[in-house]
Amino acid sequence: FHEFLIRASNDRLFTDRDRRVIGDFDGFDDFARKISSLQSAGDDEAANRYDRQAQYGFRRAPLELIAHVAENDLPYTEILTADYVMANPMAAEAFGASTTFENPDNAHEFQPSEIATYYRPCEGRYLRRGEGYFLIDSGPCATQLPYAGVLNSKVFLQRYPTTATNRNRARSRWTYYHFLGLDIEESAPRTTDADALADTNNPTMNNPACTVCHTVMDPVAGAFQNYGDEGLYRNQHGGMDTLDEMYKYNPPGREDFSIETRSREDSLTLLATRRLFAGHDQEIGLKNLRTFEGDTKLHLALGQVTVSDSNGDVVSGYNIRDVVSNEDCGAPHGDDAYFLWDCGELLLLPLSVDQDGDYRIEIEAWVIEPGEVAATMQVWMGGPFYRQGDTWYRDMRSPGFDGRSPASAHDSLRWLAEQIVEDSRFAEAAVKFWWPAIMGAEVAEPPEDENDADFEGLLLSANAQAGEVTRLADGFRSGFGEGSPYNLKDLLVEIVLSGWFRAESLSEDDPVRAIGLGNVGARRLLTPEELASKTLALTGFQWGRYRGRNWLPLHLREGNTLSDTESGYGLLYGGIDSDGVIERARDLTSVMAGVAQSHALQSSYPIVMRELYLLPKEQRKLFADVDIRVTPTFEFGDSFEIENDSRADRGLFSVAGRLNAGSTTVSISFPNDFYDEETEEDRNVRLDRIDVRNASRGLVHTVELENLEAISDCNHPVSDHFALHCSGSLSVPIEITVDGEYAIEVVAWADQAGDDLPILEIALNSDTESSLGANRIKSKLVELYDKLHGISVTADSAEVQDAYALFVEVWERKRESDGHFRWNEDKIDIEWRSDQHFFDGIADDLWREELDEN
Repeated sequence: FHEFLIRASNDRLFTDRDRRVIGDFDGFDDFARKISSLQSAGDDEAANRYDRQAQYGFRRAPLELIAHVAENDLPYTEILTADYVMANPMAAEAFGASTTFENPDNAHEFQPSEIATYYRPCEGRYLRRGEGYFLIDSGPCATQLPYAGVLNSKVFLQRYPTTATNRNRARSRWTYYHFLGLDIEESAPRTTDADALADTNNPTMNNPACTVCHTVMDPVAGAFQNYGDEGLYRNQHGGMDTLDEMYKYNPPGREDFSIETRSREDSLTLLATRRLFAGHDQEIGLKNLRTFEGDTKLHLALGQVTVSDSNGDVVSGYNIRDVVSNEDCGAPHGDDAYFLWDCGELLLLPLSVDQDGDYRIEIEAWVIEPGEVAATMQVWMGGPFYRQGDTWYRDMRSPGFDGRSPASAHDSLRWLAEQIVEDSRFAEAAVKFWWPAIMGAEVAEPPEDENDADFEGLLLSANAQAGEVTRLADGFRSGFGEGSPYNLKDLLVEIVLSGWFRAESLSEDDPVRAIGLGNVGARRLLTPEELASKTLALTGFQWGRYRGRNWLPLHLREGNTLSDTESGYGLLYGGIDSDGVIERARDLTSVMAGVAQSHALQSSYPIVMRELYLLPKEQRKLFADVDIRVTPTFEFGDSFEIENDSRADRGLFSVAGRLNAGSTTVSISFPNDFYDEETEEDRNVRLDRIDVRNASRGLVHTVELENLEAISDCNHPVSDHFALHCSGSLSVPIEITVDGEYAIEVVAWADQAGDDLPILEIALNSDTESSLGANRIKSKLVELYDKLHGISVTADSAEVQDAYALFVEVWERKRESDGHFRWNEDKIDIEWRSDQHFFDGIADDLWREELDEN
């Protein structure tokens, strides 16, 4: 169940990527110091192991949080509102936490923890790398990070990074999708009209073609204001914000104007028509560039600002010296002018209009110093612009959600998490989040093309499933039955109990309903991880299972050929790596079929070998009641140890059972040949005759075995008996005239050698269709269909008849071969050693070193 929760969560979040999550200088200084101390001590291997174990803890944190909430019956809302993080022992140490663990060396044990030490990059923080290690002075900005569950886990923020232009919009989009069930990109039609998209005046704020989505998206993006592109808290220089440098020091919409006039009478700087919006605080930013006439700097003089509407009517205006006062950049001059000299900051001029529209903006500007060289004034249109202390962009909507704003910028993301879990859509989003993990498909969406031939059926399906989602969400929100609200276990049970999962077959004459119900039922492809786990659970064997990786103790980290996405078949069998491949295959492909066949071939032989020859019957999962002597022709038989060591002391070995009239075969086998080259001791079995007696002990048939033909150079007749000098079988045909009970007696003795007694196996065989062995094998096939497929069949079912026919075909081919299965004349080698747990519980020390290496 734990692995199901982890896998299903990751199938939505895609955070479980094999990437480094926290770096050496990311502000988690206990983590950096730990690695530094190990490297300083010369133990690079330990440093690398700790780093990998800690990265594993960082990476799995949001998934382990979801599993922790579910397994401990905590309200599902806690996946966003938890005031803790999940950490393994190594991650907890990196966070400076004093968390208690059952096994501090177990990288797979996760406990609720805190982030006790984090340092923002303030003044006084120094980082310096030495030879193989690094020295760190953390500086004065120790910071208590706010908690917001999955939302501000480092790996979630890293998986959905931001950029200078994206500005957390991707994080907002996926937050809506995962936790509110809204796909913003699909929520409104997108125009492709070039004129509608030609606007360059902050279109996400002002263009209706853009605002239809950005009005919803951007406030939530703002709630992520404290987390930079890699998910670190206020990681820009100074530790005060995450605003990109281009925004802070190079605002958008810059234009350069050449100012040549030397008097106010000749001045006029015309700014191209701009679109302004009523009720918005808007500004113009001015800067005098470093332009000189010889050694003399060219100061600018500024006069009037005039704003005119599209009809040419003046709607506002003011004298610049009356609205600004900035001693660093300029100063008033005379009665109606303002001198602007060079400085690093913008001179900000306010703009305000009563109605939305296109306006012409004019500024009086002239050069103070005499001469002929033109001065240059830079003008920014796009404000409002950055102020010291800002944590969000002034040219975007303010952080918030659904018309509400957080009280504090410091923990705006936690505030957002609290708003989301109170939203009615949160419960429905949870249903949609977990539905594919059980159903194998997303919740049906309404079709878009009314001309689609299946439109009515698809629409019916979408409406019906929407109703089911609403029903499940209502129960989840209030609690199912007597259960508590937001209990994930209860939700999963309700999904499994729904008709959408339990439907077994469909009998529908209405073609519309047939389309609408086309994806009901639980039949779906197993993921590679599920197939590997299911094979292990049913058989005790796992294909290519290894017991560890070099960065974890052997008993902590396991993998297998089927689910390994790097060197195994994980991706080929439709899996994901949460990086470049994030969509699981829902339909079987030819490549996947090839992997499935390889899995079956490479697993079946080791499973049978382990169960029939290595495990005691009480530990077997599939073949506890199987006698390996039973073949498709077997009627009855037994095995004997031969203590008789001379012809004079020959013994009688008897098996009894029912035989039908007709031809039958007595099979006599010697399975444990032995020869010692030094002592020349040789173990052999010597056969005198076979007697067949009826139920009243009357002799009905005798075969003197020395009269038979030789089988091989080492198994052949001698003067008065048949000698088995090496392991092998002798088949003797006999005729039975009347149905009844019979005893088959073999007279034999043996040459003793070695520590074990010679073994004699006697079996009666008939045909492959009606023998006792055939019936027992078919009964086992019936049982295996139930155990491995959950299908109820009988010995007469077509499935069993086909499987049995294949069994007989392979068995006969094997008997005729040189002891190896073959495919196109090539011997099939099956690596049972690939499962490094193959001998667990059988011989713990057997080839352990070799298995560890393989």
